[in-house]
Amino acid sequence: MPPEYMWRTTDVISIIVPVYKAENYIADTIRTVVQQTCTDWELLLVDDRSPDHSAEVIEKTLESLPKETAAKIHLIRKEKNEGAARARNTGVDAAKGRYIAFLDADDLWDPRKLELSLSYMEKYHAGFVFTSYYFGDENAHPTGKRTRVPRTLTYEKALSRTVIFTSTVLIDTEIVAKDLCRMPDIGSEDMAAWWQILKSGITAYGLDTPLAVYRRPGKSLSSNKGTAIKRIWNLYRNVAQLSVAGSAWHLVQWAFRATFRRAIDDAVVNHMESVKRFLTVQLSVLGLILQTVLYALLWFQTYYPIVSGPRISQDGYNFGYGIKLYFRGHLLILVIYFLVLLFATRANGGMKTGYHRPSAVFTGLVIGIAITNLITYAQLSLMANWLLPAVPMLCLSVVQVLLALLTAYLSDAVYRHVFPARDTLFITGEDDDLADHMVQSFETRQDRFRVMRILHAGQKSWSELEEECLRWYGCVVICGLHGRVKEELLQFCYGHYIRVYLIPDVSDLLVEGAEQMDLFDTPILELKEYSIRWEKRIVKRLFDIIGSVAALAVTCPVWITKKIRDGGEGEPAVETIRILGQGGRKTVCHRFRKDGFGKSLPMLADVLAGRLSLVGPQPLPAAQQEDLMQVNPDYFYRLRVKPGYTGYAQKKGIFYDEAAGMTKDRNVTQQDSRTGLSAEVQREQKAGKNAVNQTDKKAVENTVERTAEKTEGESRGSMAKRRNGIPESRGVIPESRERDPESRARFGSLANQNALKMDLSYVQHYSLLLDLRILLGVCTRRKEK
Repeated sequence: MPPEYMWRTTDVISIIVPVYKAENYIADTIRTVVQQTCTDWELLLVDDRSPDHSAEVIEKTLESLPKETAAKIHLIRKEKNEGAARARNTGVDAAKGRYIAFLDADDLWDPRKLELSLSYMEKYHAGFVFTSYYFGDENAHPTGKRTRVPRTLTYEKALSRTVIFTSTVLIDTEIVAKDLCRMPDIGSEDMAAWWQILKSGITAYGLDTPLAVYRRPGKSLSSNKGTAIKRIWNLYRNVAQLSVAGSAWHLVQWAFRATFRRAIDDAVVNHMESVKRFLTVQLSVLGLILQTVLYALLWFQTYYPIVSGPRISQDGYNFGYGIKLYFRGHLLILVIYFLVLLFATRANGGMKTGYHRPSAVFTGLVIGIAITNLITYAQLSLMANWLLPAVPMLCLSVVQVLLALLTAYLSDAVYRHVFPARDTLFITGEDDDLADHMVQSFETRQDRFRVMRILHAGQKSWSELEEECLRWYGCVVICGLHGRVKEELLQFCYGHYIRVYLIPDVSDLLVEGAEQMDLFDTPILELKEYSIRWEKRIVKRLFDIIGSVAALAVTCPVWITKKIRDGGEGEPAVETIRILGQGGRKTVCHRFRKDGFGKSLPMLADVLAGRLSLVGPQPLPAAQQEDLMQVNPDYFYRLRVKPGYTGYAQKKGIFYDEAAGMTKDRNVTQQDSRTGLSAEVQREQKAGKNAVNQTDKKAVENTVERTAEKTEGESRGSMAKRRNGIPESRGVIPESRERDPESRARFGSLANQNALKMDLSYVQHYSLLLDLRILLGVCTRRKEK
């Protein structure tokens, strides 16, 4: 034995890789081992006298690795080519670790492959573990298809199925004799080795988590069905020593299972996430069915006897009996109730289990129940020709709300169990503040996301970004990227079945409100100059009048208390504030002069007068709004609707506060602690920024003009290349520009931008149901003082 192998560490994993004509893949294979989270391994690369430059690529790769890592990788050169079986056996003989893992030179591993396999092995005290895997193309990019493996596999079961993939196997030599790991020199030698291990009484345990990528070129030996049948027949006869009848019987079973498995994979397994999501959504539907059952009890016990009974007026006139219904009639009543409840709930996000927090789902369910019961009560009253008793319907609503609370949190718990948190890759642009904020936001939802790595697009080449996106992340978050880089990254992820979460900019939010038109032979998006139509404005105004009158009636005691307590000091209790209203027109709103509970109640009178709306962007003083528009003209877009008593941003705890130099976000920690600057220093910086606003504005205008000219020239050059058939080179993504110390002054503070985005989202998606959701969400939210 060569002296470099004369050592032993009991818990080391010996990874055996036969190398033959692998110069294009072996560097990636080495890297996939080096990147393992489990670091106690040795890598044995057995060069089976490869005629290409595989050995030179290995040596060059080892030179690029740290010395301590390269010391764990050993290249074993064979004198002559003897095939994959003997190459693996050479590796088994040289292995000094307790565990043996096999990896083909063109396959890749998940970074957690060894760690998870070891944990699974310890969990079941197993000696033989294998996992599921993804199918990849020639570049090892997953094609969207994956395998499923059983939890256990015995010898008898293994004869009729081929589910053990060599690159997923891990064997404990303290349980499985090391000699059994040697592979016979026969076609499908790996399957023959697994059979001889299982035949000794060992049970293999399958981890149904895809932890490897099987690189599968278009024409490979394993894809030849005729060759596969000949090999499996040879195994039955010469390895398993089965009779002709027994071999034929197992061959039929093997063929049936292979065909059936492929059909199942295409129909269900490769869409398992969609299937699981569908089943999870059915929990929400089940909740709605239970709500309908409660209504059915009320219908049969209370309202149907009234609707079908004799109708006698107060003066004694007998109108006869009411409506008589039979089975189909009753069924139609319940179906109508269920459909209305389903529509109202879906429209308010009550079916978004897993996407929204349980509290938001519960809010949507409550609104859906209220709308449905109101419509149903009106319907039943029409059937009875007069108003029915409302108390039973109110009691039903209370019980349904309690049931909605239970189903919302139960469905969320099931969803989190079925869909564990996704490993998340962040790809960010120039705005480091936005990136930091979004990372912190995603980390608050550890039930759905595990932020694993953050990449700055300006510091990575395009090929590095592609490679990282393909590395086993459950999703990719694109934050702060613009233009061509964002478009190509979105297309790349979509083309490789990678889930993407995009942090939108203002232009993305504006496009969300566009409508598709089919006028010509290509889709056209119509982005209107005003997003809220006249009929919606009428409904919104009626809603404002009714809501403000009701709120004023309820809050009268508070008004009187505030007037008595705050008045009589020479100043009026209510102060007037000049603001910018809809379309930038100057108007006024009112509030109590002194802080405390109910300070904004006078704004309800402004809502009734038409100056404000119940729901809309935060009303800002005119001077402050004008300053914001000088910083960033996009702040004007929020004035497409009236300012509101409350709004989408306020519901999330985000408030404009440019006067303090920074927006106060009640959901996150103060930015002061993150920057590490004292309040005095920050105030001085803000004062300096105000002094250079006009100079900055001119600089921004000049920069925009130069950028527009440069972009137009680049676009013309790219178009000319495409017309001439010259492929456009992606090249390297440019390094990010050095951060300007006044950049935040030009574009507004981070939280102010977040508030703007929330306001634009409201403008683009306005509906009466959205207003109800926002109001209910604000009422149930504790605002920090």
